[in-house]
Order: sequence, then structure tokens, then C-alpha cells
Amino acid sequence: FHLWKRIEVRDYLIRTYRHLVYDNIEEDTPRSHDLMMDWLTEFDSALLISDEMAGYRYFLGGDADSGHALGLSCREHLTLTESYVTSRSIRSLSENLTRAITHSEPRPIPEDRPFEILASHFYPQMLDEVVGAIKKLLLEGMHPSEIVVLAPYLSDALRFSITHRLVSEGIPWRTHRPSRSLRDEPASQTLLRLSALAHPHWAIHPPKFDVAHAFMFAFDTDLVRAQLLTEIVYRPKTLGLSSFASIQPQMQERITYWLGEKYTTFRDWLDEYRKSNPLPLDFFLRKLFGEVLSQPGFGFHKSIDAAKVAGNLIESIKKFRYAMDPSLVQMDSPSFDLGREYLSMLSEGVIAAQYLEGWRAVDENSVLVAPAHTYLMMNKPATVQIWLDPGSQGWTERLAQPLTHPYILSRRWEGNRLWLDADEMHTQTDSLARLAGGLLSRCRERLILALTDLGETGFEQRGSLLRAFQQILQA
Repeated sequence: FHLWKRIEVRDYLIRTYRHLVYDNIEEDTPRSHDLMMDWLTEFDSALLISDEMAGYRYFLGGDADSGHALGLSCREHLTLTESYVTSRSIRSLSENLTRAITHSEPRPIPEDRPFEILASHFYPQMLDEVVGAIKKLLLEGMHPSEIVVLAPYLSDALRFSITHRLVSEGIPWRTHRPSRSLRDEPASQTLLRLSALAHPHWAIHPPKFDVAHAFMFAFDTDLVRAQLLTEIVYRPKTLGLSSFASIQPQMQERITYWLGEKYTTFRDWLDEYRKSNPLPLDFFLRKLFGEVLSQPGFGFHKSIDAAKVAGNLIESIKKFRYAMDPSLVQMDSPSFDLGREYLSMLSEGVIAAQYLEGWRAVDENSVLVAPAHTYLMMNKPATVQIWLDPGSQGWTERLAQPLTHPYILSRRWEGNRLWLDADEMHTQTDSLARLAGGLLSRCRERLILALTDLGETGFEQRGSLLRAFQQILQA
């Protein structure tokens, strides 16, 4: 905006760009809207696009009201109200649910009720019911990519619990959590720990427990055998790995020869790599993934999610390498190594470079498990949506933003007015209505509510979303 005020910059932009297509104006900042308001008169043509019920969360300064004011400057206005995704019954449910959330009187829904309820007492039982419902849908001929499982938050425990059940039933799955750091993913932790073993000159010595977890994931085995194998073969001080053949026969049988064969394959590959000149870390991971870890029997072979994480990690490392000084990119010596620097920055909490593959890979033949707001941002419809634990308060809670308050810092807030509990309740109600309407606008045919008396933390669930559905059933 400051550069726009300089005459040379302004003239260059006006001469270069004559037409404007501005999508999702409700997600942009007021400063951007100010700039576009000043620039609009200079274009030969302009198209501004806004979603009326978007703005699901106020974050990074986005202001839907400021975007609406910008849209009023257009000479022509066209409103599209017909949905090309949802059925009539889903649209009726969306309208009633919004009315119930905002404390309006819901209307009777059509006889062909587009949602069903799976009721359980305990949370694990609810997850069993959900996986059973998914399996039934697949047996009826539904494509896995037409099913999404949504939760207000996707914790590590919930992600493991539901994906473990899906794997046990042979159901393909994928998850997407863009707020999760790469260093928290078991697949990336495995790759980085194996990378440290392959580069002794980094002087990074993973403890035995970390190596055992890496072996467990890489060799697709259990933690007991992986821990036993690590205790026998791994030497943390020297990063040495002894051979499986040198283990006593009794211990070989406990570890199993099946696991020993995969370990031997990896160890032989690692020895050959150590004898050659070290590669840049992203090149090394491509080689390790392609020649060993993605092969049949290894942990990355059948896991779409692990392969996606590996791709994201490699892209992140490549961007880190490109961002460094070109004179340092090819340096791979004990005095300086980009791979070691990357691991150091990641371990210190520095966020890895941005990657886009997680947003692009959305058409895979698998069931999507994701947080509700993440699914909204993906903007992909599904035939069946499954909402986990609608009684949870997580559906209505606002994200904790200790350094900023998106409502008080917005332009429309009165400067001398305090933020009260009533304001918090109003914003929660409005956000929940937008969230529910946004999710149902991406649902083609059916909604499944997975209810549980006791939530993930063991407490009784009586959230606003559940109460809204109770009002609809009573009507």
C-alpha cells in the first residue's frame, strides 16, 4: 500500500495490468481493499467475487465487511443462489440448522431426512461405529473419496485411533492438517533420524529410543521388536549398526527373520551410501525413499499419508537449499552441511518451508479425515459427511490468539468499548452458523452424526451444535 503511493510504481502497475479478477475478497485485509478501491477506476474491466456465507474464521486480518464494502463499488451485481452440489433435503437441513443455531424457530424438515445418528456411550465405541458405517457405504458401492470424516480438532490421539481402525478394515485413508509441523509427523521423524545415521560427519547421535521408533515405522513392525533390535545392533556413540547375522540365534528368532531381512536390506544400502560422496539432503531422501522405504514390506509402501509427508519434507528441504547462498549450496563437508543445518533449525522449532502438495492431492481414492475448517478451505464437496462428536465444545470455541484479537483490532470495533462475554457468545454463535452452513454446502446427499455420551476427554457432551440438532428433531 505504501508503494502504491509512489508515482513510478503506480504508473507501472496501471500500464501493465488492464483487467482484474479478484476472488474471495472477503478473505483479504482492509488495507488490500483500500488499494483495490483506489485502483478499480483504472481497469478496463474488473470482476470481484465474494462468498456470502464465507469468512468462517477471522484470521490474519481478513475482513468480510470491508470486502463487502469494496463490492458495492461495482456497477453490476449478480447473486448466484442455486447450488450445483447439495440436494433439496440437504439445503433444507442447512437452513434449519442455521436457524436453530441462531435461536430462530426451525421449520419441519422433509420426510426424507438427510441425516442419521450413530449413538454410543464411550468415545472408542463411537469410532468403531463410524468405521463400521464407512465400511457399509463402501460395500454399497460408494467411492472412498466421496466420504469425509470431520472433527473440530484432529488431535494425534484421535488421528491414530480412527486411522488404525480404518487400516484394520482395509479402508484407504488420508489426512490433512496444515497447522501441524513437519517435525511432529512420525514419517518425517523417521526420515530425519535415518538421515542422521547415514551422515556420521553431522555429529548428530539419535538416542536408542528415537532409532527404535524409526525402525518401527520404516520396517513396519511393532515397538517391542524394534526396541529389541535397536538395543542389540545400534551404537549411539559411533552411529554403528552391527549385522543381523551376528546376533545370537535365540534373539534372531525373537526379533523374527522377517524383520531381520528388512533390517539387513537397509543396513547394506546404508553401508554403500556411506562409502560414496554425500548427497544434498533432499536428494538423499529421494534415493532412500525410492530404493528402500517405498519397497514392499517397508513402512512407506502402502501408506499414502506417509508418502505425502515424505514428499512435503523433501520439498521443504529443497526450498531451504534454494534459499541459502548459492556459494554454500554445494558445500557438503564436516565444516558446513545444509542437511545438518536444516535438522538443527527444525529441532529448535523453526517452521519448515511452506509446501502445497497437501492441498493439491485431494482426488485420491481414499477416505479423508480432517479438521472441519481445513475441509472448508479445501473447498471440495463429498457425497457423505461424518461429523464426529457434535456435542463437543470444540465446534464453537474460538482459536486462542494471545497476541492479537481479530475483532477488537478490526476497523468496525468501537475504540472505547470493552470485549464482554456477550460479544464472545455472539461471535461463537455466528461462527458456528457459518461453519455448519459451509460444511453442508459441500455435502451432496447425506450427513452422519456420530454422537457419544462421553467425549474424548471423558466428560459429558452438551455443546451448541448438538442442541441445535435436538431442536430440529423436536420440530
